[in-house]
Amino acid sequence: MNISHLYKFSVYLNANKKTAEQGEVLVGLGNTNEVNKGLVLQHKTVSKQYASLSSYVLQLPIDSSAEYYTIYIEDYSVDTVVSIWIFLQKYHRYKLPEHINLWTDYATRWESGDATTTGVPYESYGCLQNALAAKLKNISPKEILEKSLQFLHTLMKNGTSPAKILPMPPDVLYQIALKALQEEEKRYASLLKVSTIQKFIFPSCDSSVRKEVSAVFIETDIISSIQKVFLRNDPKSPTGDGYAVMAVYNPHAVGTGNDIVISVDPLKKICLKELWYALEEEENKLWEGKRPMDNPRPLKSYPHNNGPNEPWWDDMGKYTLIAAPKKVGTEFGRKVSFEKVKELMQQLYGRNE
Repeated sequence: MNISHLYKFSVYLNANKKTAEQGEVLVGLGNTNEVNKGLVLQHKTVSKQYASLSSYVLQLPIDSSAEYYTIYIEDYSVDTVVSIWIFLQKYHRYKLPEHINLWTDYATRWESGDATTTGVPYESYGCLQNALAAKLKNISPKEILEKSLQFLHTLMKNGTSPAKILPMPPDVLYQIALKALQEEEKRYASLLKVSTIQKFIFPSCDSSVRKEVSAVFIETDIISSIQKVFLRNDPKSPTGDGYAVMAVYNPHAVGTGNDIVISVDPLKKICLKELWYALEEEENKLWEGKRPMDNPRPLKSYPHNNGPNEPWWDDMGKYTLIAAPKKVGTEFGRKVSFEKVKELMQQLYGRNE
């Protein structure tokens, strides 16, 4: 595919775009159930379940006779770029490569938060693409998308695995991404220096076996997806196989549900069920019987819908990601401190030495 096939499109970065007007294509935005004059590429609003946008676009028939002039995107993520690449191939009646499923499967895993099978940072298409887009942030959305598509096209043409990108010294875009990734690694190292690191013993999700893993407690306004990959794959972690558990505290996000987030590497198959129950118990204690319960948030862990209005998030009963309660009216829904979270984790999963 010649990247010049984007020539007739205007490209806008607008995460709030709701409907597609005539000639517009919304990528990962909008609602397929609404009245749209243009094309909405959105897997989250269709009846069949798709794990990623690219897996949806792969099977979606595209009318190559339709007139489209404008593309709206919410980001330059792997799933977005792969989806647009597939859309353009179909729109211009090009045959999709036989190995296209390799890339949609990768995008699906990356979207799910898989930082292990998607490759170590310097070999990961996800890391390289995110680094490339971040480095190019000062140019126009169309130029960033064009260069992202060009980079993806080069990788596909080389027949490389998206989880095992080989060095490409002559490629300018690869060199830009590589340099940006090196800068991100330095920021990661600085972040780790001011974080708390521990070893814990966590229960397995599907057995009584308990596993020793590395955990890190981080206080930061934002942690990038690239930094998460460095964390999950860090050979210098206490257990030598990365940080399987990550607890992040953002003091500027209180009330959003993102101020305290504890997550586990899904491939480690450990869960935080005991921690979730301990946090809810502690929360109830701190509210002293005044925790709002007049409009309970539906939650798997409260099957009878008898929980508080804003409980700790239980990741739909999987307990692989726990997030703080959101604001309740004008009052913050969380009273448990980040220090208390650390204390509870030490009590539940600390190593007895």
